[in-house]
Amino acid sequence: MSAQTRIAVSELRLYLREPAAVAATLGLPLLIMVSFGLIVTPGDDPIYTYFPGLAISFSLAILSLNLLPTILAGYREKGILRRLHTTPVHPSKVLIGQLLVSSAVAVAMAVVVVAAGRIIGYPLPGQPLGFVLAFVLGALSLFSVGLLVAAIAPTARIATAIGMLLFFVNMFTGGVFTPREALPGFLNRIGDFMPLGATMQAVRDSWDGHFPQLPHLVVLATITVVFGLASARLFRWE
Repeated sequence: MSAQTRIAVSELRLYLREPAAVAATLGLPLLIMVSFGLIVTPGDDPIYTYFPGLAISFSLAILSLNLLPTILAGYREKGILRRLHTTPVHPSKVLIGQLLVSSAVAVAMAVVVVAAGRIIGYPLPGQPLGFVLAFVLGALSLFSVGLLVAAIAPTARIATAIGMLLFFVNMFTGGVFTPREALPGFLNRIGDFMPLGATMQAVRDSWDGHFPQLPHLVVLATITVVFGLASARLFRWE
C-alpha cells in the first residue's frame, strides 16, 4: 500500500469516527429526501426538483465550506503539516488525502439521494449526463473555495468562521434555504454567480430533464480554476 493510500485510508477513518460529520454529510441528505417525500407527493411541478437539489447542495456545502477548511487549517495550526516536511511523506499528500475522502463522501451522498428519491417516488435525473456534469463541477468549485479558505486561515477557528460565513451567504443567495421561485429577482441573479447557487440550479435543471444552462456551468468551471490556482499559490504548510 502506497503512502498516499495509507494517508487517504487514515483520513477516512478519522471522518467515520466523527458522528456529527457523517450525519451532516450522509444522514441529513437522506433525512431531507425522506421527510419531504413523506410530506409532499412528487409530481411534475419544477418545485419538486428543489428537494433533491437541496439535499445535494447542502451536503456539498458542509463538506467543502465547513469540514475541509477546518480540518486542514487545524493540521497546520497543530504543526502536523510542518512535521511532515521532515519525513519522506510530503504534507501535500495529506491535502490530497482529504480531497479524496471528501470526493468519495460526496459521491456516496449523491448515490444516497438518487436512490432514496427513487424509492420514495421521485424519477431519476431526466438528464443523467447533465446531472453528472453539474455534480462534478459543483463539487470541484466548492472544494476549490474550501481549499482557499484553508490556505489563508491561520487557525482552525478562523477557518470555521470564514467557512460558516461563506456557507450562509451561499445558502441564502443560492436558492437553498428558500426555493428560487420564492426569491426576489436580484437575489437569483446574485445566486447565479455563487458556487452553491449555480450548483443548485444546474442539479435542478438536470433532474427536471434539461441540460444545465451554459452560464451556470461556465461559472462553476471558472470558480474551480480561479480559486484552485489561488489556493495552490497561497497555501501555507506552516
